Amino acid sequence: MLSSRKNINMKRSLHILIFGICLFAAGACSTNNLLDENRKWEYLDSSNAAYIKLIHNFAGNTPQLPTAPNLTTGPQIFLYANGQKLTGNAVGYTGLFPATTVYALAPAGNSVRFDIVMARMNLAVVPNVPAPVAGDTLLTFTQSLQAGKYYSFIMGDSVPNIRVTVNEDQLNAPAAGKYKIRVANWVMNPGDTLSLYSRLQKTEIIQNVAHKNISDWVEVSVPVISDTLELRKKGTTTIYATVNGSTPSFLPTSTRMYTVMARGKTGVTSKGPSATTITNR
Repeated sequence: MLSSRKNINMKRSLHILIFGICLFAAGACSTNNLLDENRKWEYLDSSNAAYIKLIHNFAGNTPQLPTAPNLTTGPQIFLYANGQKLTGNAVGYTGLFPATTVYALAPAGNSVRFDIVMARMNLAVVPNVPAPVAGDTLLTFTQSLQAGKYYSFIMGDSVPNIRVTVNEDQLNAPAAGKYKIRVANWVMNPGDTLSLYSRLQKTEIIQNVAHKNISDWVEVSVPVISDTLELRKKGTTTIYATVNGSTPSFLPTSTRMYTVMARGKTGVTSKGPSATTITNR
């Protein structure tokens, strides 16, 4: 019995000590800190959340973390919403979050604050944790998001100024035997207006998409064999970029929806104009 009481008293003392430390820490930190807030996991109520996909199209090679393995990756970033880190691993150039066909949950509301922060890590701690310093926040913006709706956050704009364009994605399913496709022109050459050409159909499926614009969805019959898609500049038949680059084969699936994402900038090392397909649904 005596041993049992001692154990209870020791547990009470430990709880009081932990509580006191927490109070002291709360009093010492008078301002919000992204690193501290990142250590708290808050699970969103999916019935009151929006769905987002982050697409990294910023073709500049700077800003760049000095610890990066080379100088052509450009800013690798984390995305925060209302101070909470949304992304898992760092998102680099041509990267997506989430990296799959799904969208991530984000808080819905009239003024959700988002921060784009350089993916600086504290490598001395295992597991490694984000360790932002002054100047690592590249962009802060607020955005209204409606619960249940889908959005693409497209990071790009002209070097060296980073901007995020938010586009609501209307994901109405195609008919059976059909797929939908659109073009997002985020090539960082503002004068380049693009069209999407199908070698299989020998015609332009989508025409004249200007810089930082997304075309409407076009519904197309699913081909029996693979197609090769090309981007062409308005008024020319010259190949501007082959979609999916070294693996240009494109065989869509019935009722799926795809975005051809054009990105890159002429004259930037390892980041010339290119295009890939993203599956939205």
